[in-house]
Amino acid sequence: MHPPPPSAAAAPGFIPPADSRDPDARRPGSSRTPRVVKKKGELLTEDEKKANHIASEQKRRQNIRVGYDQLIQIVPTLTPSQRSEALILQKTVEYIRYLLMEREILESQVKEAGH
Repeated sequence: MHPPPPSAAAAPGFIPPADSRDPDARRPGSSRTPRVVKKKGELLTEDEKKANHIASEQKRRQNIRVGYDQLIQIVPTLTPSQRSEALILQKTVEYIRYLLMEREILESQVKEAGH
């Protein structure tokens, strides 16, 4: 059985959601491709479209990394050295099932105590 997780904000190494306007706030020293913004009605060149696509994809990947990092901090059976996405998801599902089972047990105890 797993102990209940500490409050997410109090967990050591907790990674708060970063400001979505600044993906570099999550990782110091990260490089990103700046998005090209033009005035309304102006069309982007193919190179500008490609640069925007690359920037969007980098942001999406970074957000996924942050999510996995948060799962590693919350799920007690995971350690920062475990970087396999499949393992992280598997252990997260196991932990959620454990929490649901614990909840059922506590709810039945409350019902029994109320009678």
